[in-house]
Amino acid sequence: MRMTVELFALQSRRVRSVIEYVATHLDEDIPLTHLADLACLSPSQLERLYRSKVGETPLVTLRRLRLSRALEQIRSGQGALQDIGLAAGYGSAAAFCHAFVRRFGFAPSQVGAYSPRRRPLPPLSLEYLPERPVWQMNYRGQAREQHTGAAPLVGNLAVAGVAHWRNWLALDRDCPLGGGSERRVAVQHFVPALGLSQQVAQVDRVVHPAGLYAVWHTLTFPRAASLPGVVEEVRARFGCIWRQEARLLLREITVSGYTAPQERRFALYLPVVALKRRS
Repeated sequence: MRMTVELFALQSRRVRSVIEYVATHLDEDIPLTHLADLACLSPSQLERLYRSKVGETPLVTLRRLRLSRALEQIRSGQGALQDIGLAAGYGSAAAFCHAFVRRFGFAPSQVGAYSPRRRPLPPLSLEYLPERPVWQMNYRGQAREQHTGAAPLVGNLAVAGVAHWRNWLALDRDCPLGGGSERRVAVQHFVPALGLSQQVAQVDRVVHPAGLYAVWHTLTFPRAASLPGVVEEVRARFGCIWRQEARLLLREITVSGYTAPQERRFALYLPVVALKRRS
């Protein structure tokens, strides 16, 4: 079947609905037939589509997310190992330990020795982005629906033959990271032009200016409450201040449409300028 934007969007919605359901029902028995019904596909069709988008089957995603949650529960001391293993879907401590070692490379009893040190802020770095052509689409509407602005963009790129991309977002200057899902936003979804010279249907090809950015890597969607601390850290560490007239950029490290919510990673690009030194 020839790929179209409409087919790409339909497949993405189906896969996303399965991922969201699995990620929010880790304590339940989830048969493949139930997920197939949710996606309006047969079990075999779902497995083929899901594997092509995510790289694994839905049940492998379920087991992986349960083990990741078990790791966090052990780190935070939320119960006995046996209870945590049962909640992860393993009927014996031996089965849980075997799966845990295969997934993480160390036993549940060794978690303390491998736990990373907590940091007040994720790593920060400076990065210069040169002038670059991008494929871009604008979105105006409710914040909770802004992902619909990216769907035509990545769909048309997929139809044009672009196999790999990471979606970027130019955030609203007035309220970049907060305000609730019902607020109105004006954002830009874009991806690097990736050397594709021909036109892409319904997508603008524009040139973004060069600039210096402080890059903040986050484990979840960055929160507005953390931004003042990041700004102060950037000033203290790099001697740079936030250029508030320029838009913040958000890059998806993982592809949010095909990634469980608790595994999404982002990089926030804060436009900065170096402080002038007094002579």
